Amino acid sequence: MSTPEVRDAIENELSRVLIQNHPHYAAWYSSLGPHARQALENILEEDITPELIVFSQQAPDEEWEHAQFLRVIGGGNPNPEVALSLTNFTLRDILMTVRDFGKPAK
Repeated sequence: MSTPEVRDAIENELSRVLIQNHPHYAAWYSSLGPHARQALENILEEDITPELIVFSQQAPDEEWEHAQFLRVIGGGNPNPEVALSLTNFTLRDILMTVRDFGKPAK
Protein backbone atom coordinates (compact mmCIF):
# COMPACT_ATOMS: atom_id res chain seq x y z
CA MET A 1 0.00 0.00 0.00
CA SER A 2 1.19 3.47 -0.83
CA THR A 3 1.24 6.24 1.76
CA PRO A 4 -2.01 7.84 0.48
CA GLU A 5 -3.71 4.43 0.57
CA VAL A 6 -2.55 3.82 4.15
CA ARG A 7 -3.77 7.28 5.13
CA ASP A 8 -7.17 6.64 3.51
CA ALA A 9 -7.46 3.25 5.23
CA ILE A 10 -6.73 4.81 8.63
CA GLU A 11 -9.11 7.71 8.02
CA ASN A 12 -11.82 5.27 6.91
CA GLU A 13 -11.60 3.29 10.13
CA LEU A 14 -11.58 6.45 12.24
CA SER A 15 -14.62 7.80 10.37
CA ARG A 16 -16.48 4.53 10.93
CA VAL A 17 -15.91 4.83 14.68
CA LEU A 18 -16.87 8.52 14.76
CA ILE A 19 -20.07 7.87 12.80
CA GLN A 20 -21.28 4.98 14.93
CA ASN A 21 -20.43 6.70 18.21
CA HIS A 22 -22.00 10.04 17.35
CA PRO A 23 -24.99 10.98 19.54
CA HIS A 24 -27.18 11.62 16.46
CA TYR A 25 -26.33 8.30 14.79
CA ALA A 26 -29.22 6.20 16.13
CA ALA A 27 -31.87 8.76 15.19
CA TRP A 28 -30.33 9.33 11.76
CA TYR A 29 -30.05 5.59 11.13
CA SER A 30 -33.73 5.19 12.07
CA SER A 31 -34.66 7.82 9.49
CA LEU A 32 -33.17 5.75 6.65
CA GLY A 33 -35.10 3.35 4.47
CA PRO A 34 -34.14 -0.34 4.29
CA HIS A 35 -32.07 0.00 1.10
CA ALA A 36 -30.05 2.87 2.53
CA ARG A 37 -29.56 1.00 5.81
CA GLN A 38 -28.16 -1.99 3.97
CA ALA A 39 -25.77 0.19 1.97
CA LEU A 40 -24.70 1.96 5.16
CA GLU A 41 -24.10 -1.30 6.98
CA ASN A 42 -21.95 -2.46 4.07
CA ILE A 43 -19.78 0.65 4.06
CA LEU A 44 -19.41 0.54 7.83
CA GLU A 45 -18.02 -2.99 7.47
CA GLU A 46 -15.87 -2.73 4.35
CA ASP A 47 -14.72 -0.42 1.60
CA ILE A 48 -16.95 0.34 -1.36
CA THR A 49 -17.07 -2.36 -4.01
CA PRO A 50 -18.44 -2.26 -7.55
CA GLU A 51 -21.35 -4.34 -6.23
CA LEU A 52 -22.17 -1.70 -3.61
CA ILE A 53 -22.11 0.97 -6.31
CA VAL A 54 -24.67 -0.99 -8.34
CA PHE A 55 -26.73 -1.73 -5.22
CA SER A 56 -26.82 1.98 -4.36
CA GLN A 57 -27.89 2.86 -7.89
CA GLN A 58 -30.86 0.50 -7.47
CA ALA A 59 -32.22 2.35 -4.43
CA PRO A 60 -35.88 3.36 -4.55
CA ASP A 61 -36.33 6.99 -5.64
CA GLU A 62 -37.47 8.15 -2.20
CA GLU A 63 -34.39 6.70 -0.52
CA TRP A 64 -32.13 7.99 -3.31
CA GLU A 65 -33.42 11.51 -2.64
CA HIS A 66 -33.29 11.23 1.16
CA ALA A 67 -29.85 9.63 1.60
CA GLN A 68 -27.16 11.70 -0.10
CA PHE A 69 -24.54 9.04 0.58
CA LEU A 70 -26.42 6.69 -1.79
CA ARG A 71 -25.91 9.24 -4.57
CA VAL A 72 -22.23 9.58 -3.65
CA ILE A 73 -21.72 5.82 -3.81
CA GLY A 74 -23.97 5.34 -6.84
CA GLY A 75 -22.08 8.00 -8.78
CA GLY A 76 -18.70 6.54 -7.87
CA ASN A 77 -16.08 4.97 -10.08
CA PRO A 78 -16.18 1.15 -9.80
CA ASN A 79 -12.41 0.89 -10.36
CA PRO A 80 -11.04 -1.01 -7.33
CA GLU A 81 -7.96 1.23 -7.36
CA VAL A 82 -10.05 4.17 -6.14
CA ALA A 83 -12.18 2.22 -3.64
CA LEU A 84 -10.32 3.59 -0.61
CA SER A 85 -10.68 7.19 -1.78
CA LEU A 86 -14.36 6.78 -2.66
CA THR A 87 -14.96 5.13 0.71
CA ASN A 88 -13.11 7.95 2.46
CA PHE A 89 -15.15 10.61 0.68
CA THR A 90 -18.43 8.81 1.36
CA LEU A 91 -17.68 8.26 5.04
CA ARG A 92 -16.83 11.96 5.46
CA ASP A 93 -20.15 12.83 3.80
CA ILE A 94 -22.00 10.48 6.15
CA LEU A 95 -20.22 11.91 9.18
CA MET A 96 -21.17 15.47 8.20
CA THR A 97 -24.78 14.37 7.66
CA VAL A 98 -24.93 12.63 11.05
CA ARG A 99 -23.42 15.68 12.78
CA ASP A 100 -26.02 17.95 11.17
CA PHE A 101 -28.97 15.61 11.72
CA GLY A 102 -31.72 17.20 13.76
CA LYS A 103 -30.24 20.68 13.61
CA PRO A 104 -32.52 23.40 12.29
CA ALA A 105 -31.85 24.43 8.68
CA LYS A 106 -30.14 27.76 8.30
